[in-house]
Amino acid sequence: MRPWVLMPLLVFMGLVAFLAVGLNRNPKEIPSPLIGQPAPVFALPVLGSPQVFSSAQFKGRVSLVNLWATWCAGCREEHPLLLALSQQPGVQMVGLNYKELQASELAGKSPLGPEAVQQATARSQAWLQKHGQAFHVNLLDLDGRVGMDWGVYGLPETYLVDREGVVRFKHAGALTPEVLQQQLLPLLRSLQP
Repeated sequence: MRPWVLMPLLVFMGLVAFLAVGLNRNPKEIPSPLIGQPAPVFALPVLGSPQVFSSAQFKGRVSLVNLWATWCAGCREEHPLLLALSQQPGVQMVGLNYKELQASELAGKSPLGPEAVQQATARSQAWLQKHGQAFHVNLLDLDGRVGMDWGVYGLPETYLVDREGVVRFKHAGALTPEVLQQQLLPLLRSLQP
């Protein structure tokens, strides 16, 4: 028998093996090249304040960074867990409001213009007033550039940054009690002095 006759069978078996490995993976466990790396460098306006928060402010504190928006259903779902987590001592809760205004709302306006900033701020503050303030500081990433630097795939996404400013954890999707108890809280405890 000639070797080229077996080639289609070998290719088919390789594709089946590749598919089987892919189907066994958890889509929530999206690998992040940021794990073990310094948090992206940024400076963003603080929601409803003239202040600016920069990534340099991660140094010396364990920080939980949560990318969210008022239009995000998963963000609403996980918010009670974030409220409870905000009561943990020694954790700086940083909310990063990502692309609050959709393209249809901007209608050709700049996402960084004063009108857009005012609209996004009012909407975000109303949402937080209704659902509770889980964040010690809340930032506006209206054009999404900082979120892209974090490697955001969709909302919500949560990152844990250690005292040295190094990313130690990423979770894509809404936090669940299981993720909180089995992954996030043990890691938080290990990062405390």
